[in-house]
Amino acid sequence: MSAKPKTKIPLIRRPWFAFLSSMRFAVALLAVLSVASVIGTVLQQNQSPQDYVVKFGPFWAQIFSFLGLYDVYASSWFVAIMLFLVCSTALCLWRNVPPFLREMRSFRLKVTAKSLAHMKHSALLQGSLKADIAARYLSVRGYRTQTVRRDDGSVLLAAKKGSMNKWGYIFAHAAIIVICLGGLVDSNLLLKIGMLSGRIVPDTTSNYAGEFQAASTLGSGNPSFRGNAQIVEGQHADSVFINADKGLLLQKLPFTVELKKFHIDFYDTGMPKDFASDVIITRQDGSRQAATVRVNHPLTVEGVTIYQAGYGDGGSKLSFKSWNLSGSGAMRKIEAVSQSRYPLDLGGAGKFSIEFNDLQVYNVEDAEQAQAQPENESGRAALSKRLSEVRSVRQDRRFANVGPTIRFKLRDNSGQAHEYVNYMLPLEREGSWFFATGERSSADEPYRWLMLPADPAGRLDSFMALRELLLDPERRSRVVEKAQANVGESVRPQFKLATENLLRQFAEGGYVAIDRHIKSTVPAADQQKTGELMYQILYGAINIALDDALADRGLPPIPAGEVRGRFVLNSLDGYTALTRFESPVLLQMDGYRAVNMSALQMTKSPGALLVYLGSVLLVAGTLFMFYVREKRAWLLFDGNSIRFTMSATRSERELAREFPQHLADLERLAADLGGGKTAK
Repeated sequence: MSAKPKTKIPLIRRPWFAFLSSMRFAVALLAVLSVASVIGTVLQQNQSPQDYVVKFGPFWAQIFSFLGLYDVYASSWFVAIMLFLVCSTALCLWRNVPPFLREMRSFRLKVTAKSLAHMKHSALLQGSLKADIAARYLSVRGYRTQTVRRDDGSVLLAAKKGSMNKWGYIFAHAAIIVICLGGLVDSNLLLKIGMLSGRIVPDTTSNYAGEFQAASTLGSGNPSFRGNAQIVEGQHADSVFINADKGLLLQKLPFTVELKKFHIDFYDTGMPKDFASDVIITRQDGSRQAATVRVNHPLTVEGVTIYQAGYGDGGSKLSFKSWNLSGSGAMRKIEAVSQSRYPLDLGGAGKFSIEFNDLQVYNVEDAEQAQAQPENESGRAALSKRLSEVRSVRQDRRFANVGPTIRFKLRDNSGQAHEYVNYMLPLEREGSWFFATGERSSADEPYRWLMLPADPAGRLDSFMALRELLLDPERRSRVVEKAQANVGESVRPQFKLATENLLRQFAEGGYVAIDRHIKSTVPAADQQKTGELMYQILYGAINIALDDALADRGLPPIPAGEVRGRFVLNSLDGYTALTRFESPVLLQMDGYRAVNMSALQMTKSPGALLVYLGSVLLVAGTLFMFYVREKRAWLLFDGNSIRFTMSATRSERELAREFPQHLADLERLAADLGGGKTAK
């Protein structure tokens, strides 16, 4: 007895085929892609690892990095989901398109009288209406018709319209495939395949383009990429850097981009309004093209689109006045470049390194409550000119540009560092002007502000000259001699001793040292009175010291009056704060030459055309599915009996209105051609 041959199961009936092409599987994939897209939108992508560590902490930053959440759209799991979605949708089309095409061509001529009678919208016509007249009527109503004579002698007139709505399903599914293919083309699919095969190796050590090896360099013929380049004014780039798994890849460009000039404009709140880069493109054939790349106005060259992505400091030239706070206080000049590190030898105070950050030229603060300073005051017009020279934003009642700032770190030999921020121009506070320097020990702390008074010329020189005198015992003695000349001879010895001790204590610790001395030597009942007396003596001595300090340094004197009075009071406060300043050196920026850097993103995305095509298909599919209604009609002529039946897909309410109208029209035609009654 021979064995029965096994029946071969058709492919579309196999379980795995049914699962992959099922609606539930496709919807699940779409749901996962939607969640991933939300993550990719909410979480800023392709930032530096340090930024994510600061934001999430070391543990979660590593977990999120492992999951690929920092570059969701190019992650392996996202690409895999897109591949499965393409496969599922393609199989679904393979299974359903042939039946759909047959259905669209079919007039359903095999319907029986019994099935027509059981349809919801069905009625009998009696009369002499002929099939060709009914066909003409339906044609006028937009139906395509076909008439057949059956073996039993009956005649069936079948009509249909709107069967093209099936194309909506086909177009919508095809759109998903095309859009996903476009995304796959522009994802780093080929790049990841190359890395898995070992042909492409991300670089983890190189800092410059010239240091990248061949295995970490991609040629200009790469079909798709998305990379970033930071170009300083006057420099050029012929490659971009691509973030890869735990490293970087160097992507060569088919041209060279040179940054001629970077422009930026601000709102009056200090927020960037517009920034743009004037560039020169040099192609491989030597031809040159000048163009401007600005936000929302990219430039496309040889299939590569250049976007304006950001800006920054490109290494500006900086000039500082420096005072060694552990020494006599003499000033010296320091020239530096931002984003650089320099050794700093302070003699007995030790050796340090100073690390400059980016120069910030535009800094806007809320000045709504600030009081205006008279322009005819000495040096104030010059100060306004300096503000305008730093490209001040539009001044109004509330917002004002307070000028450039520089951030830097001072690090000792043990590696401990303090962070500082210094304003180049003085800030107005309660009618007086101050040079501000912020200090903190770590990024988690707020800045502690050192506010040193500006003289009427808008400079720090007068205050630092006064400080230099106070630190010199010999020059303090001359101040004491001048001060005692203003008191009677009988009290001069006591006054001289009190003034000497007072200036010495103030020079060592400011108000804090004097207050400590009073609390330790004077009874509590007399402390307030003693303090007031000492303050009067100190104020008079500091006025004499100020005149001597300015004369010794060849600085213009400050005439008596309200301006001088505020300056002396602010100098006493500033000196006290300076004695508690933890830095061994005071840096005050007094000049710069800004060098801008433009951050350009360059992409080559041929898949964008597929995405556009898929979007068109999706719109067309939506229109077909929701605005094209399939309707069918049959008239079965069987002897003296005529049955009229209609059906529709997803338009039952509309058909409930149309069927009685068509029925009435056909009854009228039957009556006009010999009369007849309707039975239901």
